[in-house]
Amino acid sequence: MAVRLVNKKGSTLHDFPYASPGRKCPHFWIINVTPPGPAHCVHNCLYCYARQAIYSNYTTDTLVYDNLPQLVARDLERIKLCPPISNVSDPCQPIPELKSEVKHLIKVLLDYNVGFAITTKGDPSFLFDLPGFIPYPHKFIGITIEGTADILNLLSPAAPPFPKRIETVRRLSELGINTLIRFDPVFAHLFQALYSEHWFEQIEQLIPTFAGTGAKHIVCGTGRLSKKTYPPDGNTSLWQRVSNVIQRHSTQAARHFAREYVYERGGASQGYLLRKDLRLKFHQRLKRLVEAQGMTYATCQELSAAESDSAGLVHCERFLLPFSRKQEDGRFQPIAGCTANCHVACREFLLPPCHQPKLVSPHPFKMSYLR
Repeated sequence: MAVRLVNKKGSTLHDFPYASPGRKCPHFWIINVTPPGPAHCVHNCLYCYARQAIYSNYTTDTLVYDNLPQLVARDLERIKLCPPISNVSDPCQPIPELKSEVKHLIKVLLDYNVGFAITTKGDPSFLFDLPGFIPYPHKFIGITIEGTADILNLLSPAAPPFPKRIETVRRLSELGINTLIRFDPVFAHLFQALYSEHWFEQIEQLIPTFAGTGAKHIVCGTGRLSKKTYPPDGNTSLWQRVSNVIQRHSTQAARHFAREYVYERGGASQGYLLRKDLRLKFHQRLKRLVEAQGMTYATCQELSAAESDSAGLVHCERFLLPFSRKQEDGRFQPIAGCTANCHVACREFLLPPCHQPKLVSPHPFKMSYLR
């Protein structure tokens, strides 16, 4: 499989495509270094939602955008209000061409002084030699860990193993970088298939390990799966891929999975989710364990903040990344009083801190709102 550098066309400015009143995501500017599609991430995780996104690119080459720094700089010159920046596709894959592009992109963000978040299963230490990166205050990093070492071997065997990911979180925390763990997705039935009646004890043992890394926050989800099929998986949907791996270890757990992941519409998108009563019970139990270790807890879309999140969080990822406003020198300055969780924090304001009331909506922002 060859790595191929390609140009991305047009503006990079777009938000998460969530329009539900129950949206929990802040308004983020989403920048991906690779397009969605199975060939564009070497981690090749079993459950990857990007494998079957309707806009996926199904070329067999690994595509990496090689003009993002220029496109982002052009967009930054056009706007006066800048959303915090995040990603969906993994920006820390062990691909030299990708790492080079990410370093150039992060340098642009540092130069313009805008906030950003990085979510990855990989190792972001290649960014540490960028001048100012480590102490830069307007950032946080999330490391995805879906479970025990056994679970990772089944769900994401090509990504870094459990000890490596734990060590990455620990090193980031020791450097003073705000770091969270994405315990996501947690497929309870896979835990049950591997560990039988002791399955939740395995999760209980993970939480002190997570706390010992210095991570301050955990975001958890139990997965949102589709039964639709797309190339190159043929007749195998994401739901079937997960079911198959559970089936290989326990027929009984697979039967429970088929019965307890039910179709639901709402939140981030439609799909098969763990039944509401079961996931509510799971998250509330896990939240108590996490908070007992001195960390905070939130769920990713699948429950409301009132049902499942620690009190006082500005949004589900905890760390404050406000919108920023362009100054006379062309650099941006964070806006005091802004959380970027506009439709929640500013819904009662006639004039929000950013002075742009059109952002106070769960609908994705438009570029016109930022000019």
